[in-house]
Amino acid sequence: MTVKQFFKSTAFKCIAVLTSILLISGILLAVCWGFMEVTDDERFQRQISQVYPNEKVTAVAQDLGDKNTSYGSTTVKRYWLVEEKNDYIVEAKSKGYNGGITCWVVVKMNDSRTQIDGIRKVQIYKADSADELIGNIKDSVFKKFETDYTEGVEYDYGNENDKEQYIYTGASHSLTAVCNCVNASIKFVKGEEDPYAAFEYRDLIDVDKCEWSDDGTTVTYTIVTFANQGPKPFTIVIKTNGTKIADDGFTITTDGSTSQNYKDHMSETAKNLGGKTLQDIQGYLSDNSQGGELVTGATRSNELCYNAAAFALANYSRCLGSPKGGN
Repeated sequence: MTVKQFFKSTAFKCIAVLTSILLISGILLAVCWGFMEVTDDERFQRQISQVYPNEKVTAVAQDLGDKNTSYGSTTVKRYWLVEEKNDYIVEAKSKGYNGGITCWVVVKMNDSRTQIDGIRKVQIYKADSADELIGNIKDSVFKKFETDYTEGVEYDYGNENDKEQYIYTGASHSLTAVCNCVNASIKFVKGEEDPYAAFEYRDLIDVDKCEWSDDGTTVTYTIVTFANQGPKPFTIVIKTNGTKIADDGFTITTDGSTSQNYKDHMSETAKNLGGKTLQDIQGYLSDNSQGGELVTGATRSNELCYNAAAFALANYSRCLGSPKGGN
């Protein structure tokens, strides 16, 4: 078949038609995607309508200015005033299971906006990952933020160790992130500062739940970690003089590993860091070699132990003489 005959053939006509269909389909899909894509403004308006159904309100963006916006693993990103309701809407983001969860927390104020009257609504604005399983957190759980509010409350529904507050959802890490967002939003509206803002190695440490005391030389910590993309929170008792951890000063009292298999795969060093210095710990955390002191088949559990030890050593001078009870 000659080239001229090929271009006149049925096969060429079929190829040309199919190619045209593909091109036109691609263009139509691109146009449809443009129409279906949810913009930030559309998402914002949808959230507003969910908070105030069948009501016309105006949310006025407020300037964060020099306000404190960091509370442990949670950061306040934006906030608005709804004058018609005397509400502040606070957008906060906290660490979840495998990424972050951003929530809207609607804080009800008194008429003079000097005191919090309660929580009007809590809802998830977005999650960074489908792993968060946010669909497991039912409306009845979100409703409890409203009904359980009292002055000084610290929401802790995702913590299995809190027998009074814990609610089983199958998404404890994510529910803990939501609780953190609500707690941080309340503190933000009250204008509270984070007393531990200068502390080092705190990303994986739930400082509010930690305790420490000293005898003038040795600081004894009870450190509670966050969950870490697999393992649940660890609780570790650590004693240090600021230079190194005491030889018998590292005891895991609650192992958050999700199975015995992960416990068995933890680094033996991570299980007992007695006698180690901050420099030692930093070396373990930077060791990404397979089979080293970090990557052992239970990397996330190892990370929690090393970070707890680093927190204790790096913040020794901040904690000495300043005892703290846990919440």
